[in-house]
Amino acid sequence: MENAHLWKKIKDFENKKHMRIKLISIPFILFACSQSNSKKTVDTDNFSNDNVKEELLSLERKWLDAEFVLDTAYVSTLMDSTFIDISTDHISNKQQALKGMYNNISAMRRDSIFLDSLKFEEITVNLYENVAVITLVTHSYKKNKGKPTEKRMRFYDVWLNRNGTWKAVSSQGTSLTE
Repeated sequence: MENAHLWKKIKDFENKKHMRIKLISIPFILFACSQSNSKKTVDTDNFSNDNVKEELLSLERKWLDAEFVLDTAYVSTLMDSTFIDISTDHISNKQQALKGMYNNISAMRRDSIFLDSLKFEEITVNLYENVAVITLVTHSYKKNKGKPTEKRMRFYDVWLNRNGTWKAVSSQGTSLTE
């Protein structure tokens, strides 16, 4: 009989202990939920990820179109002041990259190499709040002294959205074919 009374006290104590643990847990759960709901959110009424991706690809296209007509002034507006260009043999800042771009296209023109058309292939756009990473292949069709040629380049570009404006902060291109 005494054992039954002892077992009842132990059972009551365990129930109270579980109840105390449950009561203590509730504030932590509520706090965690409130924190997850307070994270920065994106106003999806104004745009969708698809619209942002389209905007970024449009900027990529405008960049290349401007580059091939030697409009480095426009390309400069797409670059952040901290822009870094990475090539196989060196790293360039914004001014060096613009000068290299101008010299490269000028040399192509001097050598009678002209762009006929350009298309994007293998496009991936990843968005991370105010940063976008874009990988794509540019497939260009040119005439080299009247002879048709093709070139494929893989690009890895990083864009940053500052105050609603996308700016390129880094670009790296690798030639796939000549």
